[in-house]
Amino acid sequence: MAQAGKGTKRAARARILVVEDEGIVAEDIQYRLENLGYAVPAVASSGEEAMKIAAETRPDLVLMDVVLKGTMNGVEAAKQMRDLFNIPVVYLTAYSDDNTLQGAKVTEPLGYVLKPFEERELQTTIEMALYRHEMERKLRESRQWLATTLRCISDAVIATDTQGRVKFMNAVAEDLTGWKQEEALGKELSRIFKANHSILISRDGREISIDDSAAPIKDDHGDISGVVLVFRDISERKHAEDALRQSEERYRNVVERSIQGIMIHQDSIIQFANPAFARIFGYSSPEEVIGINIWTDLIPPEERELLQARTAACLRGESIPVHQAWQAIHKNGTRVWIESGALRIMWHDRPAILAFLIDATERKNLEDQLRQTQRMEAVGKLAGGVAHDFNNLLTAITGYASLLLLKLQSDDPLRKDVDEIRKAGERAAALTSQLLAFSRKQILAPQNLDLNQLVANMDKMLRRLISEDIDLVTVPEKPLGWVKADPGQIEQVIVNLVVNARDAMPTGGKLTLETANVQFDEAYALSHVEVTPGPYAMLAVSDTGCGMDEETLSRIFEPFFTTKELGKGTGLGLSTVYGIVRQSGGHIWVYSEPTRGTTFKIYLPQVVESVRPLELSKGVTDLERGSETVLLVEDEEIVRNLVRNILQRKGYTVLEACNGNQALQVSESHSGPIHLLVTDVVMPGMSGRELAERVMTVRGEVKVLYMSGYTENAISRHGFLDPGVAFIQKPFTLATLTRTVRQVLDRTALYPIS
Repeated sequence: MAQAGKGTKRAARARILVVEDEGIVAEDIQYRLENLGYAVPAVASSGEEAMKIAAETRPDLVLMDVVLKGTMNGVEAAKQMRDLFNIPVVYLTAYSDDNTLQGAKVTEPLGYVLKPFEERELQTTIEMALYRHEMERKLRESRQWLATTLRCISDAVIATDTQGRVKFMNAVAEDLTGWKQEEALGKELSRIFKANHSILISRDGREISIDDSAAPIKDDHGDISGVVLVFRDISERKHAEDALRQSEERYRNVVERSIQGIMIHQDSIIQFANPAFARIFGYSSPEEVIGINIWTDLIPPEERELLQARTAACLRGESIPVHQAWQAIHKNGTRVWIESGALRIMWHDRPAILAFLIDATERKNLEDQLRQTQRMEAVGKLAGGVAHDFNNLLTAITGYASLLLLKLQSDDPLRKDVDEIRKAGERAAALTSQLLAFSRKQILAPQNLDLNQLVANMDKMLRRLISEDIDLVTVPEKPLGWVKADPGQIEQVIVNLVVNARDAMPTGGKLTLETANVQFDEAYALSHVEVTPGPYAMLAVSDTGCGMDEETLSRIFEPFFTTKELGKGTGLGLSTVYGIVRQSGGHIWVYSEPTRGTTFKIYLPQVVESVRPLELSKGVTDLERGSETVLLVEDEEIVRNLVRNILQRKGYTVLEACNGNQALQVSESHSGPIHLLVTDVVMPGMSGRELAERVMTVRGEVKVLYMSGYTENAISRHGFLDPGVAFIQKPFTLATLTRTVRQVLDRTALYPIS
């Protein structure tokens, strides 16, 4: 009873349908089942009735008699229950012959109970049947789960037996191989799965990149019963990897070959740098700069406060200037100008600064050169304008002083005072001449020059200018290319530089004059404002004197700027040098440091053609008289009156006009010959050159003498006197005017204005 009780408790939930056509037997079975603790929802006496009840109640088990009355026997009913409802069946039969058993086997029953039976036998058969049915259900679910999983995963799966024949393949494997499972079953794996070095060749010939792996299938005893092959299409991944690799390569090329410096710093330490960044700061490779502190190693103290504030703002996500310029420390200790931009990035999951930099040092130098050039041009225009106006006044002062001296007796007490007036005017004229030289408004008479010969000819004079404790050395390069320049003006340049060098060495030293052939290429021209590529002759004047600081260097060519004591310099010496060199088509550079001396280098373009300056006839006395008719045109009345008086005193007939239009009227109304036109160059309305051209169209025999404080290129090309043009520079003396007028009138040929 105890065992029965245990069985009752164990099988209390099982519901069993009894199918038996013998009523007494059916009742006995029902009684026994219920006594064992099973539930009997119904008893059926035929196959048809059993099917109906099974459909309605879905019992856990059916005890089915094999032989039933009616059209449906137990075997047929069991078959339908298995197919339709998957209900397990245990047969009850009084027959144990082979025919009965063979017929029953077709329905795959879970047990047999032969009548008559014992309760223990019945219970054991029922429990075993229920257990087996439950295990089969779980196995079926497991297989269904596995099959569903294999169908749904993105990997392809093929399973084989021990002979390597295909037993299973999922839908993904079908797609990749091009084989359907029903076609592949039983075929050798090598026929279905054709792969070569991670490339699957499908049935239609496609090549597919794959990853694959295989593992043995083992049974309960650990024996291998087959192989499972898992593989996947990695074509997209391959494409993505290739694209990523190409992208990384492009990025690497852009970063590593960029001329722009790129750097990442985090917590003030450089974490990444490209080659350009290393080059900008003078390091040999990016590895050399990684790990250094930007604030202590690259940025000078005066720049740190502003840059640190902007860096902190950038790390907070605030906007900062897109471009900022600052000075940095080069590896060699010098300063370089940097222009940079920065943005906040994440570096190893922490905020960092990505910076882009360019070396702006060369551009800054060019900008400084341009500003200096523009400043010198502006000062030059002002100086030229002042000199022009002042020259007209000086012409009158010195001219009338000279006329007055002619009237005074040699013992007249006023003669000394008038002579001082004349001398003061001449000294003022020298100053205006220097201003004109600086402003490049003077007239030059260029010749082919050998600078070596010019320096050699000046040797004795230069040695008289310097003290005995200064050693003068010349270092000429031979042969030296010739230059086109006014020899007198170049001599003035050399004298001014030598005097400056002398004054910089009050206790003695060494003064060196050096010449050399120099070739300026395109690269040099790009880094130096106004320089044209080509061959140049270089003249250098170097001293071992006190030198100059940067502030002084930036102003040395400005008019009236001097570092000498009051009364010891006009401040026009180097301004004159600058103007003459620039007007001669050259360039001047100065190199100097305090206590290390100074070097001025002058570069004049080399030439091959010959330029002949205007040669005036010799042997004419200073105050030669004349009787010719002169048309005088000058808009400044004080100058016009002076020239008229001088020429009339020397016997000339003077027709005068204050502008070009009036001069044309005078020329037209005068019936006699006009031998000489003396005209100012710059006048309101009509220039002197235009006037001369119009007068010469009517009076072809007239000769022309121009006069001016400066030319404004009216009768010159870039300041060089055109061949055949007579010109007198204001202010002029009485002797210079009368001599020049006589020389122009005495020419035997006409000189066209060109």
